Order: sequence, then C-alpha cells, then structure tokens
Amino acid sequence: MKISAACFATMTTGLLLITSCTGRAPTPTEETTTVSDADETTATEVSYKVNLDEEGRALHGYDPVSYFATGEPKAGSEEHQYEWDNAIWYFETAENRDEFAANPEKYAPENGGFCTFGVVLSKKFDGDPNVWTIYKDRLYVFLNEEVKGKFLQDQTGNLTKVKEIWPQIADKSPEEL
Repeated sequence: MKISAACFATMTTGLLLITSCTGRAPTPTEETTTVSDADETTATEVSYKVNLDEEGRALHGYDPVSYFATGEPKAGSEEHQYEWDNAIWYFETAENRDEFAANPEKYAPENGGFCTFGVVLSKKFDGDPNVWTIYKDRLYVFLNEEVKGKFLQDQTGNLTKVKEIWPQIADKSPEEL
C-alpha cells in the first residue's frame, strides 16, 4: 500500500502532537445551575469549553488583552481578575480587565485556549500562552513552536477544519477525545 506525502505528513503531525503532549490535562470548569425541584437543590454541570490550569485560571493566568494591546503576552494578577464563561481570567491592569469585560469574545482565545492544531486532530491539548498568533483579530494558542509551525504551513485550510471540528468537541473532556 502506498501512502501519499500529504497523508504521511498528517499522520506524522498527529503522532508528533500526541507524543509531545506531556503537559497536564486541562481542568474542567464547573457551571452551577439551579434545578427546578421542590427543594431547589443545586446541580453542578461540568464544562470543558475553556482550558484551565490547575489553579482554575484561563490562559494560564495571562492577560488576553495584552496580546492585542502590546503585541506580546503579559502575566495577569489575581488583583485584576474577571469571571467569564465559567473561568477566571487574569489581567495585568484594571484597564485591561475592564476592556475584556466590555467585549470578552473579542479578546478570549479561540477554542477556549486549547492548542489550535490539536483541534484540527479532534483533540484538546494544553495551549501554551507564550506560543500564539493573531489572525483576523482572533487569538490562537498552540502546544509548542513546532506544532505552531506545522499549523501555519496551511493556516487557511487548518482554520477551516478548526471551525468545523470545534463545535463537535467543545463540550467533551480531553479524555473523551
């Protein structure tokens, strides 16, 4: 059986991602909802849409506004935090926090901050906030520089796949994929 170069490259990239994924598994977020019952008990629904670190922070505590404002990632602080989409977001300044609060979809990383190329493979890998790109005013993070390079080789095609695949895997845990 003969394997085309494109097929081989895709398989190799998939293996690279799987074997290089040595980071911790993303932490699920919890969404509390009230169940309409006579005693109004509370049920906890787990959400896997945002990649959280072990401290429950989105984007590993980096300020999502800083990528757009300064062109580089800046660590946020607990002093300037905001809760959105069942995640805690940290910011370098109160101004950045307020900017995010006014329009979170503009600044939050695509795919909940999971590795963008992992989504192409229908996987959820940890995204490194120091390995990123902004394309068409959207923030994308990646597992590492090598994976980012592979993604950028066919950025348009890969983004088309991401837009198709993300809605199918957004609510699934990384272990389910």
